[in-house]
Amino acid sequence: MKPLLFTLHAAPSLVQGILADEAFELGKLDHRQFPDGESYIRLRSAVKERAVIFLCSLDRPDERLAPLLLAADAARRQGASKIGLIAPYLAYMRQDCAFRPGEAISAETFAGILSLHFDWLVTLEPHLHRIASLDEIFGIPAIAAQATEPVGNWIAANVERPFLIGPDEESAPWIERIAAYAGCDFAVLDKVRTGDRDVRISGTLGARMASKTPVVIDDIVSSGATMEAILAQISQSSKARSVYIAVHVVSERDFGAELHTGWNADFVSCNSVFHPSNQIDIAPSVLAEIHRSLDADQTRHRL
Repeated sequence: MKPLLFTLHAAPSLVQGILADEAFELGKLDHRQFPDGESYIRLRSAVKERAVIFLCSLDRPDERLAPLLLAADAARRQGASKIGLIAPYLAYMRQDCAFRPGEAISAETFAGILSLHFDWLVTLEPHLHRIASLDEIFGIPAIAAQATEPVGNWIAANVERPFLIGPDEESAPWIERIAAYAGCDFAVLDKVRTGDRDVRISGTLGARMASKTPVVIDDIVSSGATMEAILAQISQSSKARSVYIAVHVVSERDFGAELHTGWNADFVSCNSVFHPSNQIDIAPSVLAEIHRSLDADQTRHRL
């Protein structure tokens, strides 16, 4: 039988893109909150002896994790054969070490929690810095899909003479990857973060960007502080209208309107997290890794 796909929280366009693959059957569940804020979960589709997949983007993780774990535990108790998680945005990856004595290492803790409740995980471009791969912190097969093709294809179709810009050295590997795919030049800036909303950007763009369209590609946009600092830096070297691409937008701010009126820039994002700026569909990249996970599960089962 086809795997059952339950959606708890995801961009509608991403749900449609995944369900366009007829390899899955949409599962039905009830999810509501009691007056005291606790979650009620009921799986209305029978899951016994079936592979089950939950789709839940984990922006705002403190409110979304509890219902997700309740749903996974319900599937386990009702006899699901395997339980996978598609988390297009994977939260808590930034705190990957204790910067000061006593700090929680949330990346390891969060990965440990998910590893207890799921058999495999697929996510998209998680924030990995001191962690080389998800295998270091997950106790289950965990695959990070790449945004290279969807972002590169969007740039090729929508931007003339693009010049890619990475916010900091952490972004260098995937900016270089996207630039190679799209066949364009790139530069990487230097970023120093002194607080949650305090950012300093430095670096030279200069003549390399002349007569080209500046295209910033950022992995996560939350407060917007990095974005504003980078656009201010670009404005010193170019009068061209910029494009700011976010893989994950974890804010309710309408950055598109703000950039259009204040920064001579356009703002677009991938649909890993629902936002009005969603224009880049990551479903093909995520689907490829979902099938890899399902195929690996079947191979392990036969062995």
